[in-house]
Amino acid sequence: MQRKGKVVFTAMAVVFYLGVNVTFAQMDVNQAALRDRQFLQDASVSSAWLITLGNIALRQAASADIKNFSKMMIRDQGQIDGDLKMLAQRKGVTLSGDTDPVRRNTSAFLSQEYGAAFDRNFISLIEDVHQRDAALYREETEKGLDADIRAFAGRLVKRLEEYVGMAKKILNDLPKPLLK
Repeated sequence: MQRKGKVVFTAMAVVFYLGVNVTFAQMDVNQAALRDRQFLQDASVSSAWLITLGNIALRQAASADIKNFSKMMIRDQGQIDGDLKMLAQRKGVTLSGDTDPVRRNTSAFLSQEYGAAFDRNFISLIEDVHQRDAALYREETEKGLDADIRAFAGRLVKRLEEYVGMAKKILNDLPKPLLK
């Protein structure tokens, strides 16, 4: 009888152990799926915002380099945004077009700037945004669960890093402000 009790106890322990592992594995899968959905959302919002900023730059920048950079960025981000929307639709993810108050306020601020002041503020911001986006895409390639989303992110990391380099070069080439 004692032996039967040990077998039952051992069997229950194994079932419990497996059940806990399955539960934790399911939690990991759910977190990874949530990360994938959040990546799509964050990438889409950032892409749309970069298009908005690029359009502001076309109207208000003094530097021809910034205007040319903005044209290229608008074109590329438009393609990225379209691809993100199609990928999200295929994956059953609804993207919210809402931008956060910080982005809205930053866009409003830049809309009031012109010339050299705009150029410096804009390209510095663009460098930062592309650094953040490159990190976001890189993290998705490393930690994302969905192979299609990981592949999408992986294709774009290098391009986003190139944007960082272009923005740095433009910023370094801008005339330095005079201090009195």
